[in-house]
Amino acid sequence: MSKRLQTLRRGSESEGVLRCMNWEWGLGRCWSCGDPLVPNEVAGVCPPCRWEWPALDDAPSTQLLAVERTGSVAWGVGFRLRHGTGNTAYSQDVLDATGPTGSGTHAVVHRMKYGGFPRVGRELGKWLAKRWRAPPDNAALVPVPLHWRRRWRRGFNPPQALAEGLAKEWTRKVRPEAMVRTRHRLSLIHASRTARLEALEATYHMNAVVPFDEDDGQAKPPVVLVDDVLTTGATFRVCRKVLEDAGHEVLGGVWLALA
Repeated sequence: MSKRLQTLRRGSESEGVLRCMNWEWGLGRCWSCGDPLVPNEVAGVCPPCRWEWPALDDAPSTQLLAVERTGSVAWGVGFRLRHGTGNTAYSQDVLDATGPTGSGTHAVVHRMKYGGFPRVGRELGKWLAKRWRAPPDNAALVPVPLHWRRRWRRGFNPPQALAEGLAKEWTRKVRPEAMVRTRHRLSLIHASRTARLEALEATYHMNAVVPFDEDDGQAKPPVVLVDDVLTTGATFRVCRKVLEDAGHEVLGGVWLALA
């Protein structure tokens, strides 16, 4: 048997073994490239596709970007927001039905927010927590809230799912009821920082129904805000002001993606 045939045979056998193991694990296929998944996948993404993420760590450059945009330090930033190359194992019909797909982190965020299941956000939160240091023991994780109508339509709050994954690894508490969003249908995707601040000032408030005054006997616990994407920092600044006006110290923020 020629070396070429031996190589092809070994490759076919390896793929067959991987398919059988994947079937027993019940993990399915990578939604980015379509290859069979293995147990060390993250949120349905295989390791090779995950290695393409422009991941960020707790480096001075990352902290500088966070401080410039928010005026606070970062307790976690997952990756830079980037569109994929368009290489995908799925047909155009599937792409039209499911939204962005491919190796880009934009598709990762889109799937977390609109995929319909909080599990993806929780797994991404666990992945992020393993890469960054934990906040102080007495700190509470407060996810940026959704308006109740948008939450009802999506079925969950993506920043809350991310915070729950972080809390699982860091053994910290999540206080999703601390804040509420009172304005609906406010799209600020293409707005400037000034326009965002002006529009968001009357959007977020402390929850008057479920007061966030103490945690295990500790009055006004310090807070780490959690959100999915950091763009201009306007949302963070407004939420920080609301919490600080209520007497809480905001230690910083966590974001899955940096735009």
